[in-house]
Amino acid sequence: MDPIIVDIPEEVLPGVGFDFEDVASVFRDAAAVMEPGSFAFMDDFTLYDAMGAFEIGEPRLDSGLILENQTTPLFDPNAPLLPQELCWIMDRAFAYEMEWHFGNPLCHSVFTLLYIHALSGIDPEFVDPHALTSFGPSRPPELVYYVLRSWVMGLLKCCDLSWRELSKGCVQEMEDWQGDKCDISLLEGTPVKFVASKLQEASMWLQKATHIPVLWRNAVRARMSLRMTILQLMQVDVFSSPSDYQNLIDSAREQLMLIRSYPSPEPGTVSPALHAFDPYIARLLKTNVPLRVLSIPPSEETWKAIDRLLDGWQEACLLAQAHCLSTWEIVGNLRVWLPNPPLRIPYLRSYMQSTFYDGLMILNKFSFSWMMDHFFFETLGVSYTNIVKAIAPFCTESCASQLSTVENLLYKLIAPHIKGQWLNPPRRRRHLVNSLLNWHKVYDILSEITTSLESTLLPKTSITMHLPKVPLVWRLSAIREIIFSGFQLELLSLEERPFAYYYASQVIEDHLSCLDDLIPVVVKDSSAYQDFKFKHDLLTAIQLISVATFVSCMVTLNFDSSRMRSAFFRRYKWAFQPEYDDISTPAVGHPELYRLLPLCADIYLDDSFSPSATIGLAREILRSLVSAGFSGGWSSLWATDRLEFVKGLIGVCDRLNNLPSSVAGLDSFDVKTLKWDVQVHPWFPFVDKPVRTAP
Repeated sequence: MDPIIVDIPEEVLPGVGFDFEDVASVFRDAAAVMEPGSFAFMDDFTLYDAMGAFEIGEPRLDSGLILENQTTPLFDPNAPLLPQELCWIMDRAFAYEMEWHFGNPLCHSVFTLLYIHALSGIDPEFVDPHALTSFGPSRPPELVYYVLRSWVMGLLKCCDLSWRELSKGCVQEMEDWQGDKCDISLLEGTPVKFVASKLQEASMWLQKATHIPVLWRNAVRARMSLRMTILQLMQVDVFSSPSDYQNLIDSAREQLMLIRSYPSPEPGTVSPALHAFDPYIARLLKTNVPLRVLSIPPSEETWKAIDRLLDGWQEACLLAQAHCLSTWEIVGNLRVWLPNPPLRIPYLRSYMQSTFYDGLMILNKFSFSWMMDHFFFETLGVSYTNIVKAIAPFCTESCASQLSTVENLLYKLIAPHIKGQWLNPPRRRRHLVNSLLNWHKVYDILSEITTSLESTLLPKTSITMHLPKVPLVWRLSAIREIIFSGFQLELLSLEERPFAYYYASQVIEDHLSCLDDLIPVVVKDSSAYQDFKFKHDLLTAIQLISVATFVSCMVTLNFDSSRMRSAFFRRYKWAFQPEYDDISTPAVGHPELYRLLPLCADIYLDDSFSPSATIGLAREILRSLVSAGFSGGWSSLWATDRLEFVKGLIGVCDRLNNLPSSVAGLDSFDVKTLKWDVQVHPWFPFVDKPVRTAP
């Protein structure tokens, strides 16, 4: 290997002026006797360790490299602070706390507050008397040693309680949130009551501190009270007293309103508050995360984030009192479908799952038998207990064994399905895919049971003969959600979208067929009946929109058979698992590619079909739901949200108003004007501009 000649002036070499020994010749001599591409290994020094040399001098990876613009002034935790400076520190710390909840590491967010690392240095019991000489009437020492210290303790304890909730496994570390504490204490061993008492003492001192201007005294107290309330909300049991829980939320909203009315000014250039945060603190912490400086949003964005946190707690409080599986599923779906509010932060999504099922009880008091009863009652109008009683006289030993298998499968399906609504969207989709096989197993067993009951004296009109429709309805809903989530997650290429809309229309057709069988046998005006009627109208409208969109973008299909088949089996591989071959009952709602090409040919020969008229019919169905205020039987307090989703679909119809009026008009329709934007609607496109089509 040729020697490398590097000509660097001696005066700019690192270490000039120190008695260092130049060892570059050792490396040059070693490299000279090595073959190109060869490696030399030794004990306790791996290739990974050697690659670490590339980190030297790399600003994102070299924690020891400090650039000129990255120097931070010396931080003095005992520096006196004005009340408005204290408000600014608290507001900025709130912002960093929410950044952690949004998925950033602690070392880049919360831990940038240097008072966290100097908490023992501002303990009033051990403060240096000489440090008190710099304080004055406008900058009393209590603001630092009582107020700020207790607030920082509250911040750390809130992070500790959040970390405990997040680490339950309901959401995924490194995917939804970052749990590395960098060996920094979050006051894990400190009781919540102790921290709350410190916050209370500091708040009481503020109330009596008449030498502080009233404006800033109220501003600091509002921020103290908000921290106290958030701490209590994270600690209190939502089931113990829903009214007290709601009172805490209302109190937090009041404090947030006060904070917004007392915004903190930007500190002056010589203010010690500017030194309270070090965005490069990760250099000094035990972490493997590359250094990244977060840009803090405006204060109003932070208050909106906290407001959404309170909204999530309020929704959890209401759902804790909603003893209905369907209501939980409806709310979970709406939080994914509706753009407002945005996707809940990981802490809230974990909290929702823990509220529903903590591993022992459903909603903190119900057993698995309750869940089974409600699952069948809400879908079929009859509880599982009554179903078993009805078929018991006609049930054989084999039938009893099959029912036991159904119970075991549903135990693995129902609670995870409800909890899965609060996973992040990609993982939620994956969970739905993985559940389809077990749903089909339940459908298969119940089909065998009802087939065996047909030869008994059980009336053929008995509602129990529709048992297989129960898991089938839930399974078809899951398949539909898998299809449309492909649009929402932007997984589908332009060539795949037409088939996805066609497939969605076929799945909805199977779902509507189930509803047509169930509606006549369910008790009229019951909640199950009302929900079936709503779903029937809603699914009909969605099917019409899907068909019209499929026909309008049909020309984007790639008719290369090998390419089409490859994309088809890759996208829908879940439908071709070998386990389905071991089940005697054919799977309902699986994709069938061979039907697509003949269908396309038939559509071009159908002069009566009109995409725009189909969209118009869907609009009329949706408008009738909104005008009647009809939201189904299980929507409960979320009826308005459910109708908001319907209004969103009406907006889809309005934006697709310029689709061709006939199949003949497809030739002149520019398919490039169809635009997909998940910010406009997660499932359906819009026509970018008015297009004149042939009659």
